[in-house]
Amino acid sequence: MKIIILGAGQVGGTLAENLVGENNDITIVDTNGERLRVLQDKFDLRVVQGHGSHPPRPA
Repeated sequence: MKIIILGAGQVGGTLAENLVGENNDITIVDTNGERLRVLQDKFDLRVVQGHGSHPPRPA
């Protein structure tokens, strides 16, 4: 299943950890690049640095 998690804090990180273990395709969106790097190094998932509520518009 493809899942997007908005927020890479304690709740988002724990949720990602549980869902990655179930062979899901996870993408996490957060403004904090350091949190995203830590999660990406630890788990097999995609990260997007930015605001989940205000995504960039395609050019």
